[in-house]
Amino acid sequence: MNSRTAKTMLAATLTAAGLSVALASPAAAAPAYCSASQSGNGTTAYCYASASGTQFRAVAYCRYLTPSGSFDYSNFYGTWRVQGDPYHSYAACGAGWSFLSPNAQVR
Repeated sequence: MNSRTAKTMLAATLTAAGLSVALASPAAAAPAYCSASQSGNGTTAYCYASASGTQFRAVAYCRYLTPSGSFDYSNFYGTWRVQGDPYHSYAACGAGWSFLSPNAQVR
């Protein structure tokens, strides 16, 4: 069973029990010429020189515990950057959100 199937089954179970849950998927994996890592409660991303001119941004996948006890999931996005100027992009989880995984997005 993949993680998306497991999340869907969990959401269905919680909904049947009278609880709600919001599902958001992590961003697609960063290409090999970029890197993303955890930095505090967020993500720092950069792209290597071989990707000169590539536009990229950091993506932080985060979780929030709602007052009702369910979890909300969301991606938080950093500023779009061009490889080499400046060096990196940073995305922080919102206030009250917990960091789950780092990623980078390119266009």
